[in-house]
Amino acid sequence: MKFCDISDEGMAAIMRLPSIRERIVLQKTGSSMGIKNGYWRMKPWFGVSAFALGMALAAQTAYADANVGKAPEEPFEGLAEILVTARRSLNTDIRRSEDDIQPYVVFGSEELAQSGAQNVEDFLQSRLPMNTAQSTQSQAGPPTSVAGRLDLRGLGADETLVLVDGRRLPSIPTGDSFGQPNINGIPMSQIERIEVLPTTASGIYGGGATGGVINVILKRNYSGVDIEARYNNALDFAAGQSYFAVNGGTTLEDGRTRIMGAISRSQSRTLLANDRSFLRRGTQLQFRNDPLNATFLLGGPNICATVDGFDCATDALMLKSGAALKSAVTSIPDGYKGSAADLAARAGTLINDRSDLPIWTGPEVTTYNLNVRREFGESLEVFTDFSRDESTSKNITPIQYSLYVPETAAANPFQQDVLASLNFPDALTQSQKTTNTRVNVGGIIRLPHRWSAAVEYGWLRNKGRSMSNVVLGPASDAAEERLQAAAFSDLRANPITDPASLFNVFSSSGKDGATLHTGSLRLGGPIFRLPGGDLTATALLEQRRESTDDKVNFSSVGGTPRYNWSPEARQDVKSGYLELNAPIVSASNEVPFMRELQLMGSVRHDNYKTRYAGYSIPVSSATGPFPEQPAVKGDLSSTNYTVGFKYAPISDIALRASWGNGFLAPKLGNIRSEAPSVLSSQLISFLNLRDPSRGNALLPGPLTVLGGGNPNLQPEESESFSAGVVMTPSFLSGFRASVDLTSIRKSNEVQNLPISFFLANEAVVPGRIVRGANLPGDAPGTPGPITTVDTSAINLASSRMKAIDIKADYNFKDSDLGSFRVYAAATHTFELSSRAAPGQPAVDRAGFFEGPLKWRANLGVDWQNGPWGAGWNTQIYGSYRVCMSVQTAFTCAQSETWQGAAKVRSQNYSDIYVNYGFEEGVLADSEIKLGIQNIFNQRPPTVASGVDQTGYSSFGDPRMQRFTLTLRKHF
Repeated sequence: MKFCDISDEGMAAIMRLPSIRERIVLQKTGSSMGIKNGYWRMKPWFGVSAFALGMALAAQTAYADANVGKAPEEPFEGLAEILVTARRSLNTDIRRSEDDIQPYVVFGSEELAQSGAQNVEDFLQSRLPMNTAQSTQSQAGPPTSVAGRLDLRGLGADETLVLVDGRRLPSIPTGDSFGQPNINGIPMSQIERIEVLPTTASGIYGGGATGGVINVILKRNYSGVDIEARYNNALDFAAGQSYFAVNGGTTLEDGRTRIMGAISRSQSRTLLANDRSFLRRGTQLQFRNDPLNATFLLGGPNICATVDGFDCATDALMLKSGAALKSAVTSIPDGYKGSAADLAARAGTLINDRSDLPIWTGPEVTTYNLNVRREFGESLEVFTDFSRDESTSKNITPIQYSLYVPETAAANPFQQDVLASLNFPDALTQSQKTTNTRVNVGGIIRLPHRWSAAVEYGWLRNKGRSMSNVVLGPASDAAEERLQAAAFSDLRANPITDPASLFNVFSSSGKDGATLHTGSLRLGGPIFRLPGGDLTATALLEQRRESTDDKVNFSSVGGTPRYNWSPEARQDVKSGYLELNAPIVSASNEVPFMRELQLMGSVRHDNYKTRYAGYSIPVSSATGPFPEQPAVKGDLSSTNYTVGFKYAPISDIALRASWGNGFLAPKLGNIRSEAPSVLSSQLISFLNLRDPSRGNALLPGPLTVLGGGNPNLQPEESESFSAGVVMTPSFLSGFRASVDLTSIRKSNEVQNLPISFFLANEAVVPGRIVRGANLPGDAPGTPGPITTVDTSAINLASSRMKAIDIKADYNFKDSDLGSFRVYAAATHTFELSSRAAPGQPAVDRAGFFEGPLKWRANLGVDWQNGPWGAGWNTQIYGSYRVCMSVQTAFTCAQSETWQGAAKVRSQNYSDIYVNYGFEEGVLADSEIKLGIQNIFNQRPPTVASGVDQTGYSSFGDPRMQRFTLTLRKHF
C-alpha cells in the first residue's frame, strides 16, 4: 500500500500559517507519530482527516482576514469544552444540550443528587427511559458483577458506548470480546452532568455507538473542600449502604496552578432471599398454576413425587407403611426425626422462605482522583489527571440442589421416587474485583483568532479478579447416600459440616486485564462569520491501542485441576474526525419566519487492526508449555457521517432532524475460525442432513464442515434518523417540551447459523456450499453432491428499532412559595425486530421478557424556597410478556400457564426527598437531605419461579422501601 508523503517543503508551507508558525514546533525525528526520513507518512485513509485538520488550521488565516480590527468575542458554542473552557472542564466533547440538533438527554449534578441513586447504573435505570436494561448488576447474581450494564434502545451493551469526559475507558475483557467498561466506579458526587445521545453516533464517536453514547462529565472546578457522608438502607435495615467522600481544590501562584483531588469509599451489605417474600410468592404461584414444574420446591426442605427425575408428578405420595399423604408434595418440619406422621401432617404444605441466596449486593467501591493544571503564560496550559477506582463484590452463597431419591434408597420413606430440595447455607464463595486506573497528560495551546489545540496521551488500565463455584452433582455414590439421608432430616438442627465436600464443584478463578493507550490531537475554532454566528470546526486525530493480558486461569472439577491459557489480543484503531456547526440565521438577524436556522455535520473515519489468537486454550500447568497459536489478523475500515438541522420559524417552536450511520466491529471470537470437522455417513443420517437441490437426498459422507469465526467478516452497519419538535411557548414562560421520533436500521449483523440453514438457502449464501463432481447416473444439470459446508460466522442478519421520546419541563417561580420544576419523560418503543436472513420472518422483541418495554417513563416535581427544598419522582414501567420472543408457541403457552397470565403487569415506584441548607452559624455551607425511595413500599409484581427463579419483576428494587440520609459540608 502506498503512503501519502508530505515533504519538508510541504510542511514548510503549512508552517507559514501564522498559528502554526507561532505555536507549534515540529521535530524531524522518527517518532511514533509517523515521521520517517524527513517525511510525515500517512496512509491514504488518514489523509482525509489530515486534510480536514489542514483546512481547519488554514481557516484561522481566513478568519483573521475577515475580522481585522474586530474586538475579541465571548467563547462560542460548537467546540470541544477542553478547547474553550479548559479551566473548568477536561471534557473533550462539545458541550451538548437538550435543545441541540440531535436529541440529547442531559442530567445535571442536582438531578443526580436528588435521585437517591447510589451509582450511575442505578440512576440511569430509573431516570433514562431509553435505557432498556431489565435490572441492575447488583440484582444479577450471584456472582454479582461489580460493573454496570447500560443498554440504549435494546441493541445490546456492546452497542452502547460509554465515555468519561469524552474519552473511552479500558474494556472489561470477556475472552472473546472487549466488553463494556465499568461505569459504577465513578462516585455520583464527582459527576457534573451526564449527556446521553440515544441514537447511532459513530459519525462523531466512532465504533460501538450504534445504539448511542453516554458521556459522563466530571466536576473540575472545586474550590475549597466538600465533605459528603451518605447512608442508605431499607426500612427493616436489611440492606445497608454507606458512602463517604472528600472533594477539594486549591490554587497556587496567583491562580496559575490548580490542584484538585477527591477520595471516596462506599460499602454495602447483602440482601438475602429470605429477607423478602419474593421467592416464596414466586414458588407458590408456580405451584398453584403448574405443580409439575419442580422449581416450586426452592427455598426449603420440600419433597415431591416424580416419575422421570426432573419434573414433579401428580400421584399422591405413599409411605412405605402404606399410608397415603393425599398429596404429591410434602416438606420436612422443624425437629423432624423420621416420623411418618410428621410427613403426613405436612402433606400439600411447602416451605419456601429459607433461602439465603443473595438477591441484591452493592459493590464496595474505593476511588481516588488527582488533577493538576499549570498555566504557562496566556497561551499554554498543561494538565495531569490521575484516577483509580476499585470495585469489589463478594457473596457467600448456599448450595441449592434438587436431589433425585429413588424408591429403593434406604433413606426414602416413600414407595415412589421423589425429588428433594436441599439447601446448605453459606457453602460457596463467589467474588469479583475490578480496578480501573486512568492517567491522562496533555497540553492546551491557545492559538490566534480564538483557535485552540489540545495534545494528549492517555494510559488506562483495567484489572479484574474473579472466583466462582458451581455445584454439578454428588461427588460419589457414598456422598449421594449421605445427601439422601440429609434430605429427610432437619438440617437446621443437624447441619452438615462442609457440605461442599459432598458435591462435585466446578471451581474457577483467575485474573484478566486490558490496557488502553491513546494519543490524540484536537483543534477547534471559528472558520468564518455567518449571518447567525461563527462557523466552527472541531477536528481530531487519534490513535489508540487496546490489548488484553496474556493469562492462565485455573479451574477444577472434583479437585482435578485444569488450566486454560488466553494469549494477548490486541486492537489498534486510528481515527480522524471533523465536526462543523453552522448558525446560518439567528434571532439577531430578524428574518421573518426564520428565527433560527442551524446546520451541523460530522465525518469520522476509523481503521481497526485486530490480532487475536483465541482464548481458554487447555494447557498442562500455569507455566505451560504453551502451544503455537497462530493469530488471526483483521483489518477493516469504516467512514461514517452525521448531518442535521434545526429550524425555528418563531421563538415558540423549533423543528430538528438528523441522520447518521454507524458501525460495530466484529467481536474477537467472531474472526477466528474453528478447526474443520468431518461428519461420517452415519452421523449425517442421524442428523438427517439432506440436499434440496438433489431431491432432498441424504448428503453422502464424509462431509467437511467449517465453523466458528470468520476473518473476512465486515463490520455491522447501522443507519439512524431522528426528527422532532421542541416547543417553548412564549405565553407559558419556563415551559419546554420535545417530541422526537428515532429509527435505527441495522444490517450486516453477524450470525452463527446452523448447517440446516445453509443447506436450505444455498442461493442466499453463495460460496458457502462446495459441491463435487457429478455422480454416475446423475441427470444433466443436476448439481454435484455437497462435499463442504462453511457455517462460519456470516454478515447476514438485520434489525430495526423505532421509538418516540417525549419530554417536558416547566420551571416557574412564585414570590411566596418559591421556585418549582415540573418534569416528565417517556419513551414508547414501537418495534425492535430482528431478521436472521433475507426472506426470513422478523421477530419483534419489544414488550417481551428479554426485550425493551413498550412504555417506560418517569415524572416529578422539584421545589426550592430559600434554604428548603423538596421533590417527588415516580418511575413507570409498562407491562411485558412473560415469554421470550424466540420461544415457540408451545413453550410460550407453558410460561403463560406458569404465570397464570400472558403479561407481567405494569408497575410504578415513587421517591421523595427533603433538604435544608444552613446559611449561617457554625453549620453555614452545610446541607442535610432525607430521601425515601419507594415511598408507598410497592412490591414488584410476582413472577412464577418457572419463569424467573428470583420470584419478582427485576424492574423493581428488591430492597423495596428505603431511606437515604445525606450530610454535606463545604469548607
